[in-house]
Amino acid sequence: MSTNDYVKYMAKTLIQRMETPRSERKKQRDERKQMKTPFLVNWLGMVPFSLTMWLKKDRRKIWRMIKQARYSDR
Repeated sequence: MSTNDYVKYMAKTLIQRMETPRSERKKQRDERKQMKTPFLVNWLGMVPFSLTMWLKKDRRKIWRMIKQARYSDR
C-alpha cells in the first residue's frame, strides 16, 4: 500500500466518521463491546470464567473455608 492510498483511506474513514451522528457512533461502539469476548476467556480459556462464576455463587461458603484454613494453621 502506497502512501497516497493510505492518505485516501484515512480521509475516507475520517469523512465517514464526521458524517455519522454521535448517537449512531455510540450505538455502534456499544454493539462492538457486547460482541467482544472477555479478556480472560480470550487468553486463558474457560477456567477463569468458571472460577469467577463459582466464586460468585458460593462466595460466603468459600470465604468461611478460607478463614477456617487460615486459623487452623496457627
